[in-house]
Amino acid sequence: MLVSQVRGWRVRLSDIASAVPDTWVSVRALRRRLNVAGSADRRLWLVGQPALACEGVSAPPHGQGDPHSVSPLVRLGGLIWPERKDLWVIVVFSIIDGTLLLATPIAVEALVNTVAFGRYLQPIVVLAILLFTFLLFAAALRALLSYVVEILQRRLFVRLVADLAYRLPRVRGAAFDGAYAPELVNRFFEIVTVQKIANSLLLDAVSIVLQTLVGMAVLAFYHPFLLGFDLALLLLIAFITFGLGRGAVQTAVKESKAKYAVGAWLEELVRHPTAFKMHSGNQFALDRSDWLAVAWLEARKKHYRIVLRQLLFALGLQALAATALLGLGGWLVIQGQLTLGQLVAAELIVTVIVGSFAKMGKHLENFYDLLASIDKLGHLFDLPTERHDKLFHLQTGTPATVAVRQVSYRYGGHEGHAPEALHDVSLEIRPGASVALTGPSGSGKSTLIDLLSGLRHPASGHLELDGIDLRELRPDSLREHLAVARGVEIFQGTIDENVHLNRPNTSPQDVRDALAAVGLLDPILKLPDGLNTVLQTNGAPLSNGQALRLMLARAIAARPRLLLIDGTLDALPDDTARALLSALVGPEKPWSVLIASGRQMVIDHCDRVVSLGRMDRREVEENEFSG
Repeated sequence: MLVSQVRGWRVRLSDIASAVPDTWVSVRALRRRLNVAGSADRRLWLVGQPALACEGVSAPPHGQGDPHSVSPLVRLGGLIWPERKDLWVIVVFSIIDGTLLLATPIAVEALVNTVAFGRYLQPIVVLAILLFTFLLFAAALRALLSYVVEILQRRLFVRLVADLAYRLPRVRGAAFDGAYAPELVNRFFEIVTVQKIANSLLLDAVSIVLQTLVGMAVLAFYHPFLLGFDLALLLLIAFITFGLGRGAVQTAVKESKAKYAVGAWLEELVRHPTAFKMHSGNQFALDRSDWLAVAWLEARKKHYRIVLRQLLFALGLQALAATALLGLGGWLVIQGQLTLGQLVAAELIVTVIVGSFAKMGKHLENFYDLLASIDKLGHLFDLPTERHDKLFHLQTGTPATVAVRQVSYRYGGHEGHAPEALHDVSLEIRPGASVALTGPSGSGKSTLIDLLSGLRHPASGHLELDGIDLRELRPDSLREHLAVARGVEIFQGTIDENVHLNRPNTSPQDVRDALAAVGLLDPILKLPDGLNTVLQTNGAPLSNGQALRLMLARAIAARPRLLLIDGTLDALPDDTARALLSALVGPEKPWSVLIASGRQMVIDHCDRVVSLGRMDRREVEENEFSG
């Protein structure tokens, strides 16, 4: 049974086991159908939702400097589309609020007319009570409107976090070739800008627009000339918004890009402290920072020039409209076609309309900043993810068999002009075998490991695991059977968390066994908090060598069927590397192992060696050792 849609207290019910058409039933009828007798009874339901909550906002992949194929305005529409029901609530509330705020000029009109015909206290008291009632109701409505907007902001934040938490670990490896991933993810903080500006626009800008329309409608009922005044005012407002604001979105996006260029450079200064502290690097840091700051200033000037001309024209319109209405209304009063009270009310309405629109200068700038923020978030939404529509299951329990069949790979796209990282490479790894992968720098050792782990896809040829083409496997299913140790990848968390990664098939004892195998268990247990010691992203309080061994412990903790080690052993002392080889290589181990290394001691411990030739030779040489 499937509940596919909810409207108030009614649900759309589908029986997926039969061909019965969908039906709409009440919640009470659904309870009866499920035989739920009372509130104490429970039924297990599964809630299905899109894994990529912002998929409707994404576009095909593009480069960092390439123009978006989806405009920021279209992205904004896609982002708020799931919240359309609440947006309609906000619009309805704003219409009611704008109507209620007209109580003041209408009350003033009645008061002027009452006073003009005599001095009576009772009508004034009644007007005051009615005005207070309407304004109090309008205040309560605005408070409720603020709560609705707050809930919308929370949902927007959670949707974005859910999307990125699912998307980022599944981004294709080649997507980050032209960008530094941590700096790219900094664009997540644009959600704060989106929340604040959305709050301002939904609470103030929408109310201003609707109050303007309602106020103009009231003026039109006073006199046909005032209807013409409304139309002229609307045309001038449209000219300010669309005519004078032309190009504002593009300049806002350019300003945002310049801002992130400054932020990225400052992040580089912190990421490479030695480079900028030595060799007069501090002066280069200042020079580059100054150049980037000047670039931001130029972009900001171009953007503010558009905002300023809109603001100046709006302020001029405010003065012109108030003066024109006073002259036109006064003439109509003299002609007897308008009462004095209507003139005062019309003047108040126009003052509110044009005064509010004069404040729209700030709201327009906020709107441009909102679109620029959406554009920045689009860089995250556009990151291409791996496909998950392939074979799910593989056999378990035995070391893996690997085959590489005439594989070639080129960075920068298969049709690019970059030299080939791999060309026509073929090799096989038997179950339980240990293979050393050697070759000069740039020969493609790390690239081959990326291909075997599914992080990249070959331009030609194919790879097999247990006789199954990797293209037929889901990436997550593939990675349940292999592990990669490469460099230091530590996140802020405990040592225990950094090893087990909350994998369901990794027990606390597996964590201890893995740490013991790499010689880290005793040093870690001597720390004040033991396995609960919190590590920083640089590995502290562990040394660099200990951090590298921790990566090996993470790789073997889940007992993978294929172990891929990319240069980790080359960065360790001889005695440490020798001890680790005894723990990693051997016929009794539950995995096959491929070790990319240039150290002879590592090569001697392996069953076979595969040498990737130089780029210009494009050949693979294989040698087999007897022991």
